[in-house]
This record gives sequence, structure tokens and C-alpha cells, in this order.
Amino acid sequence: MSLLVYPQVERITRVNLESAMQRMLVIRGGAVGDLIVTLPALGTLRRAFPRATIELLGNPRRASLAQHPRYVDRVIDLERWDLYRLFSQQPTLSQGLATFLSSFALMLSYLPVPDVTFATNLRRYCQGEILTWQPHPPPGVHITDHLLQPVTRFARQPCDACPHVYLDPAAPEFAARFWQTAGLPDQGVVAFHPGSGGAYKLWPLAGWEQIMTWTAQQGLQGLIISGPAEQAHNAHLAHPAHFPPWPWAQNLPLPHLAALLARCQVVVGHDSGITHLAAAVGTTTLALFGPTDPLVWGPRSHRACVLWPEPPGPLTLDNLPPDRVTQVLASLLNGTFAFTPSQARCTILRFPRAAGSELRS
Repeated sequence: MSLLVYPQVERITRVNLESAMQRMLVIRGGAVGDLIVTLPALGTLRRAFPRATIELLGNPRRASLAQHPRYVDRVIDLERWDLYRLFSQQPTLSQGLATFLSSFALMLSYLPVPDVTFATNLRRYCQGEILTWQPHPPPGVHITDHLLQPVTRFARQPCDACPHVYLDPAAPEFAARFWQTAGLPDQGVVAFHPGSGGAYKLWPLAGWEQIMTWTAQQGLQGLIISGPAEQAHNAHLAHPAHFPPWPWAQNLPLPHLAALLARCQVVVGHDSGITHLAAAVGTTTLALFGPTDPLVWGPRSHRACVLWPEPPGPLTLDNLPPDRVTQVLASLLNGTFAFTPSQARCTILRFPRAAGSELRS
């Protein structure tokens, strides 16, 4: 049985990281939300080394959100290289991979590792500094703070712990065309994302139907978001019959989706990557949490609000009645909601399971 070292930082200072034009590599897998909560760490690294070339090894579709001068210079497909070989006690690497690894002055990996084998093998090929960090936070630590920890020693100024997604220059033009084709008004659009990559996080469809109906009755226009994660795991979410006849945004490239979310007045979703994306583009965000802890996994934004049952548990119509959601949504739309960001840097409202109890922060 291997010993789990958690978290672990492997440090080898053999180069002057202050010198100009050094190459740095960040390795980050995971889903959309995992990439977004890593952006503050990438931004801290960029501010610390503005003249370095920073490259991100990950999923190109998700990592495209980090392709910005404030973050990284280049995105490389994680599948291009056989990094799994580095988890072997006696790895056999291609010459190309060995040359690639040897070219970096700093490597920061957020891959989950069971022991020191991966970092030890990296040392054989990279003469620069090696940092390995477990991607899952310990209890009670927000994921963004956890991912920031290995780079804070480089920071020359306080770290910005709120993720920010900067729009691709071509994306707003796409969003404007989508808006026009769908006949959406310039203001007052509410986006709903009733899916999630994890079925255990979902609020029943009956709840979504009721809050969408309420929104339509207020004379507001809606937009429904869906992506490949829920289509793969939650096929029953595809075009429910009782949803209003609003436009759907399905399987869009993330830069295009970011531009759509940025045009909305409010976005309502679960604990999902799309909810993190909405918060990161600066849109007012209402997140429905159940079994997951928003103090650890909540979207970080001063304009984000999380509804969370007390005690935590699966989201049901009993512990999250639709009228509670519409109550908060109405105050967000009317501009009367009192944001009170907690240590999670979003507003968390706990609601007792007992019917008729008032929301409290």
C-alpha cells in the first residue's frame, strides 16, 4: 500500500526564475469548473513572471478559457504526450517527450498523484523547479485557495482569489448574432442551466419548470443552457415538455458560451462548471447547492448567491421549494438583494428543511 503524501510540494531550485524568457508549464486536467478555479493560480504566476512563456497542458476545449495574456501563452493538448508513463517506477519516454520536459524552468502539476513517483520521474528530465500539488482540497479550504497555495510564494502583491474569464475578442460578435436570431431582448434575460456533470447535485425538473414558468409570468425572457456533461449522464434533461418555449444554447464552445452568459441579467444553475463560468464573467449568479459544500466548491464572485439546505443533503422539492428560489431570484432581478459575501467570497443562504421557515444568511 502506497503512502499518500497530501499535499506535497517538490522543490528543486536549479535555475534563476527571475531571468527573462523562461518557459513554464502548468499541467491541469479535470472538467470546466476545475479549470476555472485554477485561473487565480495562473494569474498569480503570470503577474510574478510577466516575461516568461507560460504553457498549459490540459484539455484544449476547457483550457481555451485560460488562453489570454493575463494567464497563459499557449495551450497544449494533454493527450498529445504519454504522461501516464511518468507514474511508472521505470518509465520509458519517447525522445520527444523527454526533450519537451527538459525545456522548462518551472513545472507545476495539479494531476492527482498517489505517491512521489511522478515528481521523482519529472526530476530526471526537467532540470528546473518541480511543483506537484494535489488537486483536491482538504476539508474546510476553498478549492481556489488550495490551488493558489503552491504559487503564493512567487507573488509580489496580494493574490486575486476570484476567477475571472476574459472574453475572446470574437465571442461577443457570436453572442450578438445568437441574441438577434433568438429574438432575445437587450436586457432582462435570465439563463437557466438545469443540468450538471453529477446527477447527485440535481434539483428535480419539476422545480426548474416552476421557476421558469414564474419567470415567464413576470414577462421576462429566458435562455436554457445545456452541455455535453448532462447529455452524457442526464439524458432526461433534453428539452423537457413543460419548459417554456425559450431558445436553447447547446454544446457551444466555451468562449461562445461565456459571451452569452455575460449578456444575461441573472444565471441560475447547480454546482457546475457553467455556474462557475457565469460567476467568472461577472454575471449575477444564483447557485443551487445540495450535498456539496459551497464553502469549498462555491463560485467565487461578489455577485454570486448560493442556496444551501440545512443540514446539507440532496436537493429535493421538499428541502428546496420553488417559491424559495423565486423569492431570491426576484430580489436579484429587482436589485434589492443584499449581497453579504462570506469567507467563500460569495453570499450563502442556508434554508431549514421545515416548511415556512425564513431564509437566513
